[in-house]
Amino acid sequence: MTRRFIGLVGLVVSLLLGVTFLNNAGAHAQSQIKTQRVLIVYDARNPRAGGPAKIATLQRLLASVGVPTQTEALTNYHAGQLTTQKYQGVVTLVDWPSGHGHNAAFTKDRDRFTGRQLHIGQNLSAAEARHLHATPKTRYHQQFTLRAGNSWQLLPFSENLTVLPGQADHQLGQLRAQGTDQTTYAYGTVRDRYGYLPYLANDGLSLILAMRTVATLFHQTGTQHPLLTITGVTPYSNLRRLRQLGQQLAAANIPFAVSTTTVANNTALQGFSDFTRTLRAIERDNGVIFLQTPTVHAADTKSGNTLEQLMVAQLNQLGQRQVIPVGLSAPAYWNQDKLLRRHGLQRASDVLLLPNPTGPVYAQRDNLGATYERTWFGLSLRSLQTQRDGQLTPDQLALPTAITTPMPTSARQLTATLRQVKALPVTWYDPQQRLQTSLTSASATFAYRRGTYLLNGQAVTIGTDAAGVPRYHFTRKNRVVLGNYFKYQGWVLLIFFTVTTLVLIAFLVVGRRIYRRKFMRQK
Repeated sequence: MTRRFIGLVGLVVSLLLGVTFLNNAGAHAQSQIKTQRVLIVYDARNPRAGGPAKIATLQRLLASVGVPTQTEALTNYHAGQLTTQKYQGVVTLVDWPSGHGHNAAFTKDRDRFTGRQLHIGQNLSAAEARHLHATPKTRYHQQFTLRAGNSWQLLPFSENLTVLPGQADHQLGQLRAQGTDQTTYAYGTVRDRYGYLPYLANDGLSLILAMRTVATLFHQTGTQHPLLTITGVTPYSNLRRLRQLGQQLAAANIPFAVSTTTVANNTALQGFSDFTRTLRAIERDNGVIFLQTPTVHAADTKSGNTLEQLMVAQLNQLGQRQVIPVGLSAPAYWNQDKLLRRHGLQRASDVLLLPNPTGPVYAQRDNLGATYERTWFGLSLRSLQTQRDGQLTPDQLALPTAITTPMPTSARQLTATLRQVKALPVTWYDPQQRLQTSLTSASATFAYRRGTYLLNGQAVTIGTDAAGVPRYHFTRKNRVVLGNYFKYQGWVLLIFFTVTTLVLIAFLVVGRRIYRRKFMRQK
């Protein structure tokens, strides 16, 4: 009896220890995903093939997964850099296979690396193919149809494409060759810690499946609905049209967000009052606001304080008028810049990363992508609706995704935008049901809790009129050298030119008299 009791106790203790070990292992794995970086190594930027945009897309995908990144050119990689102590994974992006980009040290270190690995593009090594349990094939001058569920897309002709045979339990999407050869191949392949994509596109079904492939590789198995987001809103937009757009979306029970810029100066003018009144109306229509970061025209390592003051001033001016942003929106390159992250993005729990503009201006570029509590991947509505010979239903997405559409600039565009949004067979993400965010400035804390706005921890009622605007607007006076001189320089110049003119007139009169006397003597 005693032995049986002792054995039973030992069994219970063993089970408890096993469960504890598994929980700790799972927690450690999740902690590793959130802290250790993923090294992105690309062979070339190749602008002709959209290389910079592909790199930015990959950076945004990994940020939405929730993993920090480091991006580096293949030529800059040094031996011994890729280790599991420093990195949890590596992504190889081959964008220019004919460019003869090769680094023997990187290939050797990658073959010995035991973390997660994703290869995108051609030049799949024998070791990578072995890990994927597949034999790669290169198809030349062919056109493929990409399919996933009810969605499909006819891809443009490709000069050559390295594909893997389909693996039912490990593939995401299916490539079928056109013509007499109806062989099918896998688009995305994930097997254990290894993944493969034959190419990376910046839009369409290919991007959605790439999103799912990256999420699967990093154990993100959930799905969610996309958030409709109106971009390109400014204080100078047609506010009446913006109000109409919000009202009609609310009438159609479509939750949405607005990404808008704002100003820090001239906030006492009527134009700013009208602007914030419209944003409050958007909030009452169950829309949420993402504050778009300022446009960077020129910056350097000393621009941090300027950006900090500007962001704080903009947030405080909005908060005084019951406009409570739920997060920040910014081009992807902001997350690759140390100064722009520190003084801009890191104040928000939710960040919406948008495609980069042409010629991004960096302040202190370090190519170290950070993570946030939730990083939304900006995907344009137009890119989903202009697929050639295809059908796409972007309903259940693997990562937090904001389907963006620009602010309509005419009544015709307003009608077209509403028609496109209503026709899309999508269940939209509803912030009132799920969204919880926080955003800080130097003197205020903004929060959103499933439809409730909070300012410094206190619930805020969004009314028609602003209740917290002070009756005075003070600005810090700057001491300017020679300020008084420039203040009175107009009077100084007027006196100077007056005296000069009088002197010239006097010389003219005297000269005329001397000349006349000389002439009269000769006569």
